[in-house]
Amino acid sequence: MRQLNWLPSLHQSRQWILLLCVNSGFFIFLAWVAYPESFKLLILTMLIFTFVTILIGVLFTWKKQRKQRNTFYKFLREPSAEHEAKLLQVLGDIHKEPLHDLANQLRHLSDDLQDAKYQSKEYETFIESWVHEIKTPLSLLLFVLQNRQDEMSPLVYQRLNHANITIHDHVERILFYAKLQAAHVDYSLKKVSIVECFEDVLLELQSLLEEQHVLVHREIKDIPVVSDERVLHFILIQLLVNAIKYRNVNSESFIWIETGFDHTKDSYYVKVADNGLGVLQSDLPFIFDKGFTGDASNQKRSTGLGLFLVKKLCDNLQIEIEVKSEHKRGFTIQLLFPKV
Repeated sequence: MRQLNWLPSLHQSRQWILLLCVNSGFFIFLAWVAYPESFKLLILTMLIFTFVTILIGVLFTWKKQRKQRNTFYKFLREPSAEHEAKLLQVLGDIHKEPLHDLANQLRHLSDDLQDAKYQSKEYETFIESWVHEIKTPLSLLLFVLQNRQDEMSPLVYQRLNHANITIHDHVERILFYAKLQAAHVDYSLKKVSIVECFEDVLLELQSLLEEQHVLVHREIKDIPVVSDERVLHFILIQLLVNAIKYRNVNSESFIWIETGFDHTKDSYYVKVADNGLGVLQSDLPFIFDKGFTGDASNQKRSTGLGLFLVKKLCDNLQIEIEVKSEHKRGFTIQLLFPKV
Protein backbone atom coordinates (compact mmCIF):
# COMPACT_ATOMS: atom_id res chain seq x y z
CA MET A 1 0.00 0.00 0.00
CA ARG A 2 2.95 2.33 0.56
CA GLN A 3 3.64 2.27 -3.19
CA LEU A 4 0.29 3.98 -3.83
CA ASN A 5 0.81 6.84 -1.35
CA TRP A 6 1.50 9.28 -4.21
CA LEU A 7 -2.03 8.83 -5.61
CA PRO A 8 -3.59 11.54 -3.36
CA SER A 9 -0.96 13.98 -4.66
CA LEU A 10 -1.86 13.05 -8.23
CA HIS A 11 -5.55 13.52 -7.41
CA GLN A 12 -5.03 16.93 -5.77
CA SER A 13 -2.83 18.14 -8.71
CA ARG A 14 -5.23 17.05 -11.44
CA GLN A 15 -6.24 20.62 -12.38
CA TRP A 16 -2.59 21.59 -13.01
CA ILE A 17 -1.97 18.36 -14.90
CA LEU A 18 -5.05 19.03 -17.02
CA LEU A 19 -3.86 22.56 -17.83
CA LEU A 20 -0.39 21.25 -18.69
CA CYS A 21 -1.91 18.65 -21.03
CA VAL A 22 -4.10 21.26 -22.73
CA ASN A 23 -1.08 23.53 -23.13
CA SER A 24 0.98 20.67 -24.58
CA GLY A 25 -1.86 19.73 -26.92
CA PHE A 26 -2.03 23.31 -28.21
CA PHE A 27 1.70 23.39 -28.92
CA ILE A 28 1.50 19.96 -30.58
CA PHE A 29 -1.14 21.42 -32.90
CA LEU A 30 1.10 24.39 -33.70
CA ALA A 31 4.03 22.05 -34.38
CA TRP A 32 1.87 20.02 -36.79
CA VAL A 33 0.92 23.21 -38.65
CA ALA A 34 4.43 24.74 -38.73
CA TYR A 35 6.61 21.64 -39.15
CA PRO A 36 4.60 18.81 -40.69
CA GLU A 37 7.74 17.08 -41.97
CA SER A 38 9.29 16.71 -38.46
CA PHE A 39 5.96 16.44 -36.58
CA LYS A 40 6.51 12.92 -35.22
CA LEU A 41 9.85 13.79 -33.63
CA LEU A 42 8.49 16.99 -32.15
CA ILE A 43 5.38 15.37 -30.68
CA LEU A 44 7.43 12.56 -29.15
CA THR A 45 9.81 15.10 -27.59
CA MET A 46 6.94 17.21 -26.27
CA LEU A 47 5.08 14.20 -24.84
CA ILE A 48 8.21 12.97 -23.06
CA PHE A 49 8.86 16.46 -21.70
CA THR A 50 5.25 16.78 -20.54
CA PHE A 51 5.30 13.37 -18.82
CA VAL A 52 8.61 14.11 -17.05
CA THR A 53 7.30 17.53 -15.95
CA ILE A 54 4.10 15.96 -14.53
CA LEU A 55 6.08 13.24 -12.77
CA ILE A 56 8.48 15.75 -11.19
CA GLY A 57 5.56 17.92 -10.08
CA VAL A 58 3.67 14.99 -8.54
CA LEU A 59 6.78 13.74 -6.70
CA PHE A 60 7.51 17.20 -5.40
CA THR A 61 3.91 17.61 -4.19
CA TRP A 62 3.95 14.14 -2.59
CA LYS A 63 7.17 14.86 -0.68
CA LYS A 64 5.81 18.19 0.47
CA GLN A 65 2.55 16.66 1.65
CA ARG A 66 4.38 13.82 3.42
CA LYS A 67 6.54 16.34 5.26
CA GLN A 68 3.47 18.36 6.20
CA ARG A 69 1.65 15.24 7.41
CA ASN A 70 4.59 13.98 9.49
CA THR A 71 5.16 17.41 11.01
CA PHE A 72 1.45 17.75 11.75
CA TYR A 73 1.29 14.35 13.52
CA LYS A 74 4.35 15.24 15.61
CA PHE A 75 2.59 18.47 16.53
CA LEU A 76 -0.58 16.57 17.53
CA ARG A 77 1.37 14.10 19.69
CA GLU A 78 3.28 16.93 21.39
CA PRO A 79 1.85 20.41 20.75
CA SER A 80 4.96 22.20 22.01
CA ALA A 81 6.09 25.63 20.83
CA GLU A 82 8.97 23.99 18.94
CA HIS A 83 6.66 21.68 16.97
CA GLU A 84 4.28 24.57 16.38
CA ALA A 85 7.09 26.60 14.82
CA LYS A 86 8.17 23.70 12.59
CA LEU A 87 4.60 23.14 11.40
CA LEU A 88 4.22 26.86 10.67
CA GLN A 89 7.36 26.73 8.51
CA VAL A 90 5.88 23.88 6.51
CA LEU A 91 2.36 25.32 6.13
CA GLY A 92 3.27 28.98 5.68
CA ASP A 93 2.44 32.19 7.54
CA ILE A 94 -1.09 32.21 6.14
CA HIS A 95 -2.02 29.61 8.75
CA LYS A 96 -0.26 31.35 11.65
CA GLU A 97 -3.28 32.55 13.64
CA PRO A 98 -5.48 29.41 13.40
CA LEU A 99 -2.44 27.22 14.07
CA HIS A 100 -1.54 29.24 17.16
CA ASP A 101 -5.13 28.97 18.46
CA LEU A 102 -5.12 25.21 17.84
CA ALA A 103 -1.77 24.82 19.64
CA ASN A 104 -3.07 26.72 22.68
CA GLN A 105 -6.18 24.55 22.82
CA LEU A 106 -4.18 21.33 22.52
CA ARG A 107 -1.72 22.43 25.20
CA HIS A 108 -4.62 23.30 27.49
CA LEU A 109 -6.24 19.91 26.90
CA SER A 110 -2.91 18.15 27.45
CA ASP A 111 -2.46 19.92 30.79
CA ASP A 112 -6.01 18.99 31.81
CA LEU A 113 -5.36 15.36 30.86
CA GLN A 114 -2.18 15.23 32.93
CA ASP A 115 -4.01 16.74 35.89
CA ALA A 116 -6.81 14.18 35.53
CA LYS A 117 -4.29 11.32 35.39
CA TYR A 118 -2.54 12.64 38.50
CA GLN A 119 -5.83 13.02 40.39
CA SER A 120 -6.94 9.55 39.31
CA LYS A 121 -3.66 8.07 40.55
CA GLU A 122 -3.97 9.95 43.83
CA TYR A 123 -7.54 8.70 44.24
CA GLU A 124 -6.51 5.11 43.50
CA THR A 125 -3.68 5.35 46.05
CA PHE A 126 -6.05 6.80 48.64
CA ILE A 127 -8.65 4.06 48.10
CA GLU A 128 -6.07 1.28 48.39
CA SER A 129 -4.61 2.90 51.51
CA TRP A 130 -8.07 3.31 53.04
CA VAL A 131 -8.99 -0.32 52.31
CA HIS A 132 -5.83 -1.61 53.98
CA GLU A 133 -6.37 0.68 56.98
CA ILE A 134 -10.03 -0.28 57.43
CA LYS A 135 -9.09 -3.95 57.52
CA THR A 136 -7.40 -3.43 60.91
CA PRO A 137 -10.59 -2.42 62.81
CA LEU A 138 -12.53 -5.09 60.89
CA SER A 139 -10.07 -7.74 62.05
CA LEU A 140 -10.37 -6.39 65.58
CA LEU A 141 -14.17 -6.57 65.32
CA LEU A 142 -13.99 -10.20 64.20
CA PHE A 143 -11.56 -10.99 67.03
CA VAL A 144 -13.92 -9.44 69.61
CA LEU A 145 -16.91 -11.29 68.17
CA GLN A 146 -15.14 -14.63 68.33
CA ASN A 147 -13.81 -14.13 71.85
CA ARG A 148 -16.89 -12.44 73.37
CA GLN A 149 -19.53 -14.67 71.82
CA ASP A 150 -20.55 -16.03 75.25
CA GLU A 151 -21.27 -12.51 76.50
CA MET A 152 -23.95 -11.76 73.92
CA SER A 153 -27.16 -13.39 72.81
CA PRO A 154 -27.07 -15.66 69.75
CA LEU A 155 -29.24 -13.19 67.83
CA VAL A 156 -26.96 -10.21 68.60
CA TYR A 157 -23.87 -12.25 67.71
CA GLN A 158 -25.45 -13.38 64.44
CA ARG A 159 -26.46 -9.85 63.48
CA LEU A 160 -23.05 -8.37 64.30
CA ASN A 161 -21.30 -11.15 62.42
CA HIS A 162 -23.60 -10.55 59.45
CA ALA A 163 -22.70 -6.84 59.50
CA ASN A 164 -19.00 -7.71 59.69
CA ILE A 165 -19.26 -10.04 56.69
CA THR A 166 -21.17 -7.44 54.66
CA ILE A 167 -18.69 -4.66 55.44
CA HIS A 168 -15.77 -6.95 54.63
CA ASP A 169 -17.40 -7.89 51.30
CA HIS A 170 -17.89 -4.25 50.33
CA VAL A 171 -14.32 -3.41 51.28
CA GLU A 172 -13.00 -6.26 49.12
CA ARG A 173 -15.10 -5.02 46.20
CA ILE A 174 -13.64 -1.54 46.52
CA LEU A 175 -10.12 -2.97 46.60
CA PHE A 176 -10.58 -5.16 43.53
CA TYR A 177 -12.38 -2.38 41.67
CA ALA A 178 -9.46 -0.03 42.34
CA LYS A 179 -6.98 -2.68 41.20
CA LEU A 180 -8.85 -3.24 37.94
CA GLN A 181 -8.53 0.47 37.12
CA ALA A 182 -4.73 0.23 37.31
CA ALA A 183 -2.71 0.19 34.08
CA HIS A 184 -1.17 -3.16 35.01
CA VAL A 185 -2.61 -5.81 37.32
CA ASP A 186 -0.39 -8.57 38.70
CA TYR A 187 -1.80 -12.06 39.28
CA SER A 188 -0.11 -14.85 41.21
CA LEU A 189 -0.99 -17.98 39.24
CA LYS A 190 -0.58 -21.38 40.87
CA LYS A 191 -2.43 -24.64 41.40
CA VAL A 192 -5.43 -23.99 43.63
CA SER A 193 -7.41 -26.53 45.66
CA ILE A 194 -11.08 -25.91 44.89
CA VAL A 195 -12.13 -27.96 47.92
CA GLU A 196 -10.05 -25.87 50.31
CA CYS A 197 -11.11 -22.66 48.58
CA PHE A 198 -14.81 -23.49 48.99
CA GLU A 199 -14.26 -24.55 52.61
CA ASP A 200 -12.76 -21.13 53.36
CA VAL A 201 -15.56 -19.36 51.50
CA LEU A 202 -18.36 -21.28 53.24
CA LEU A 203 -16.72 -20.78 56.63
CA GLU A 204 -16.49 -17.05 55.98
CA LEU A 205 -20.15 -16.88 54.92
CA GLN A 206 -21.48 -19.32 57.54
CA SER A 207 -23.14 -16.66 59.72
CA LEU A 208 -24.68 -14.96 56.69
CA LEU A 209 -26.05 -18.28 55.39
CA GLU A 210 -27.51 -19.13 58.80
CA GLU A 211 -29.13 -15.74 59.28
CA GLN A 212 -30.68 -15.76 55.81
CA HIS A 213 -31.72 -19.43 56.28
CA VAL A 214 -30.01 -20.59 53.09
CA LEU A 215 -28.99 -24.25 52.85
CA VAL A 216 -25.95 -25.27 50.80
CA HIS A 217 -25.69 -28.62 49.00
CA ARG A 218 -22.20 -29.55 47.85
CA GLU A 219 -20.82 -31.99 45.32
CA ILE A 220 -17.26 -30.71 45.17
CA LYS A 221 -14.38 -32.62 43.60
CA ASP A 222 -10.87 -31.25 43.85
CA ILE A 223 -10.36 -30.41 40.17
CA PRO A 224 -6.88 -29.26 39.02
CA VAL A 225 -7.28 -25.50 38.61
CA VAL A 226 -4.50 -22.99 37.96
CA SER A 227 -5.50 -19.50 39.01
CA ASP A 228 -4.88 -16.67 41.45
CA GLU A 229 -6.05 -18.05 44.80
CA ARG A 230 -7.02 -14.71 46.34
CA VAL A 231 -8.90 -13.59 43.24
CA LEU A 232 -10.67 -16.95 42.93
CA HIS A 233 -11.68 -16.73 46.59
CA PHE A 234 -13.18 -13.29 45.91
CA ILE A 235 -15.03 -14.57 42.80
CA LEU A 236 -16.60 -17.49 44.69
CA ILE A 237 -17.60 -15.17 47.53
CA GLN A 238 -19.37 -12.89 45.05
CA LEU A 239 -21.23 -15.80 43.44
CA LEU A 240 -22.53 -17.06 46.77
CA VAL A 241 -23.35 -13.58 48.09
CA ASN A 242 -25.26 -12.91 44.87
CA ALA A 243 -27.24 -16.14 45.34
CA ILE A 244 -28.03 -15.19 48.95
CA LYS A 245 -28.94 -11.63 48.04
CA TYR A 246 -31.41 -12.67 45.34
CA ARG A 247 -33.00 -15.54 47.28
CA ASN A 248 -36.75 -16.00 47.25
CA VAL A 249 -37.89 -14.97 50.75
CA ASN A 250 -41.26 -16.65 50.23
CA SER A 251 -39.83 -20.17 50.00
CA GLU A 252 -37.04 -22.29 51.41
CA SER A 253 -33.72 -21.20 49.85
CA PHE A 254 -31.04 -23.55 48.53
CA ILE A 255 -27.66 -23.18 46.86
CA TRP A 256 -26.11 -26.07 44.91
CA ILE A 257 -22.34 -26.14 44.39
CA GLU A 258 -20.84 -28.60 41.93
CA THR A 259 -17.43 -29.08 40.37
CA GLY A 260 -16.21 -31.51 37.71
CA PHE A 261 -15.04 -31.91 34.14
CA ASP A 262 -17.16 -30.99 31.12
CA HIS A 263 -16.13 -33.35 28.29
CA THR A 264 -18.08 -31.43 25.65
CA LYS A 265 -16.20 -28.22 26.43
CA ASP A 266 -12.98 -29.97 27.46
CA SER A 267 -12.82 -27.78 30.56
CA TYR A 268 -13.09 -28.05 34.33
CA TYR A 269 -16.14 -26.35 35.77
CA VAL A 270 -17.43 -24.81 38.97
CA LYS A 271 -21.21 -24.45 39.06
CA VAL A 272 -23.21 -22.39 41.56
CA ALA A 273 -27.01 -22.66 41.26
CA ASP A 274 -29.87 -21.41 43.40
CA ASN A 275 -33.67 -21.45 43.52
CA GLY A 276 -33.94 -17.71 44.00
CA LEU A 277 -35.57 -14.91 42.06
CA GLY A 278 -33.57 -15.49 38.88
CA VAL A 279 -33.26 -13.02 36.03
CA LEU A 280 -35.54 -12.13 33.14
CA GLN A 281 -34.32 -13.47 29.80
CA SER A 282 -34.29 -9.92 28.46
CA ASP A 283 -31.93 -8.92 31.31
CA LEU A 284 -29.42 -11.77 30.92
CA PRO A 285 -27.14 -9.91 28.45
CA PHE A 286 -26.77 -7.08 30.98
CA ILE A 287 -26.12 -8.89 34.26
CA PHE A 288 -22.37 -8.21 34.08
CA ASP A 289 -22.83 -4.50 33.41
CA LYS A 290 -21.70 -2.17 36.15
CA GLY A 291 -24.66 -1.02 38.20
CA PHE A 292 -27.10 -3.70 37.00
CA THR A 293 -29.36 -4.85 39.88
CA GLY A 294 -32.25 -6.52 38.09
CA ASP A 295 -35.93 -5.90 38.79
CA ALA A 296 -36.01 -7.31 42.33
CA SER A 297 -37.89 -4.84 44.50
CA ASN A 298 -35.88 -5.78 47.60
CA GLN A 299 -32.54 -4.94 45.96
CA LYS A 300 -32.88 -1.21 45.37
CA ARG A 301 -29.80 -0.56 47.51
CA SER A 302 -27.63 -3.05 45.64
CA THR A 303 -24.52 -1.56 43.99
CA GLY A 304 -24.48 -3.94 41.03
CA LEU A 305 -20.70 -4.28 41.29
CA GLY A 306 -20.43 -7.96 42.29
CA LEU A 307 -20.96 -9.69 38.95
CA PHE A 308 -19.31 -6.80 37.10
CA LEU A 309 -16.08 -7.45 39.02
CA VAL A 310 -16.48 -11.21 38.57
CA LYS A 311 -16.68 -10.82 34.79
CA LYS A 312 -13.67 -8.50 34.62
CA LEU A 313 -11.52 -10.76 36.79
CA CYS A 314 -12.59 -13.91 34.91
CA ASP A 315 -11.72 -12.28 31.59
CA ASN A 316 -8.27 -11.43 32.92
CA LEU A 317 -7.74 -14.99 34.19
CA GLN A 318 -9.09 -16.66 31.01
CA ILE A 319 -12.09 -18.14 32.85
CA GLU A 320 -15.18 -18.55 30.70
CA ILE A 321 -18.59 -17.77 32.23
CA GLU A 322 -21.94 -19.32 31.35
CA VAL A 323 -25.26 -18.31 32.90
CA LYS A 324 -28.77 -19.77 32.86
CA SER A 325 -31.84 -18.43 34.55
CA GLU A 326 -35.59 -18.86 34.92
CA HIS A 327 -37.37 -15.84 36.32
CA LYS A 328 -38.69 -16.52 39.84
CA ARG A 329 -37.28 -20.08 39.66
CA GLY A 330 -33.51 -19.81 39.97
CA PHE A 331 -30.18 -18.73 38.62
CA THR A 332 -27.14 -20.79 37.57
CA ILE A 333 -23.65 -19.54 36.85
CA GLN A 334 -20.83 -21.78 35.66
CA LEU A 335 -17.12 -21.04 35.53
CA LEU A 336 -15.08 -22.95 32.94
CA PHE A 337 -11.36 -23.34 33.60
CA PRO A 338 -8.99 -24.38 30.79
CA LYS A 339 -6.95 -27.53 31.19
CA VAL A 340 -3.39 -26.64 32.14
